[in-house]
Amino acid sequence: MKPEVFDYFERALEMGASDLILKPGAPPSFRVNRHLIISEDEALAPQQMYDLFLPIIDASQQEQLRSKFFVNSIFSYRCNRARIRYYIFQQREGLAGSFRFIPPKVPSIKSLRLPEALINVAARPRGLFLVTGPSCSGKSMTIAAMADAINKRFARHIITMESPIEVIYTPNQAVFTQVEIGRVISTYYDALINSLREDPDVMIIGELKERAIIEQALMAAETGHLVLSSLPTTGAAQTIEHIISMYPPGKQEEARSQLSLSLIGIFSQLLVPNIDPMQPPSVAYELMLVNSAIRNLIRDKKYNQLTTAMIMAKRDGCVTLKDSLEKLMREEGIDQAYVKSLLQELEE
Repeated sequence: MKPEVFDYFERALEMGASDLILKPGAPPSFRVNRHLIISEDEALAPQQMYDLFLPIIDASQQEQLRSKFFVNSIFSYRCNRARIRYYIFQQREGLAGSFRFIPPKVPSIKSLRLPEALINVAARPRGLFLVTGPSCSGKSMTIAAMADAINKRFARHIITMESPIEVIYTPNQAVFTQVEIGRVISTYYDALINSLREDPDVMIIGELKERAIIEQALMAAETGHLVLSSLPTTGAAQTIEHIISMYPPGKQEEARSQLSLSLIGIFSQLLVPNIDPMQPPSVAYELMLVNSAIRNLIRDKKYNQLTTAMIMAKRDGCVTLKDSLEKLMREEGIDQAYVKSLLQELEE
């Protein structure tokens, strides 16, 4: 007999959903093209939730759920028909689960409708490039598309460090080593230290979560590696401030200097829903490609002048978030009220 949770997975795949939410006291919900669709099913009962999730969690994860009240992992469904990232957790009404469906095929920069400038960034031999944005804005898929661009063009050794591993890459021109944090090695820091001994050309770090990881990422970029990573920030200025704030006051000037020399650029993205829930969302973005003027501003702590510097560097490929949003306003079908609210936030 097929487990009940598999029925929900099948429905999500048929709908083209990116996410599935299973929560006691509410019917199953599916997110399609950033629109939340609440099913007409009966509300899930608290007492059925553990048995509902049991087919996808092994014995060690069951123990973790009992002791730490959450499990975060990947489930390979039906021979990799779908890779499903799940977070099962305890909340007020009992156990709940959030499921993210990872596309079976690695997306390309073109298929995600991202700027071609990212292909040129992926071709760089060294430096730090950051992809930022709020949760569920597509950061990991953007980084995967950049890795795909490298894989199609260059013979390079790409090491990915993730928790958990989402995308499985098929080698083309490149060679991949994929390391799962928490399963084959304890921490991102340990993975970074070890990766420098593995002759990498490109290092992909799931997220720069703490200062020690940032320091190692900057060192890797300085020593001739291309480093791609993400942060849950919006905009270049906020991202740089966030990074520098992780350092104590006495170390911040040195950190700004190091970052100004190693940073290639920052791509900050937001997903803007279409009025038609069957149409995919559009990407609004800010792209800062570092030049000498921007390096000086970072080093001198003049973050409030970065937007002006990007406007001056449009010919070099820089794009401000305001320009990107105003361009989206001219597209048919876009949720203009949503875009206007984002523009208003920029002006406040």
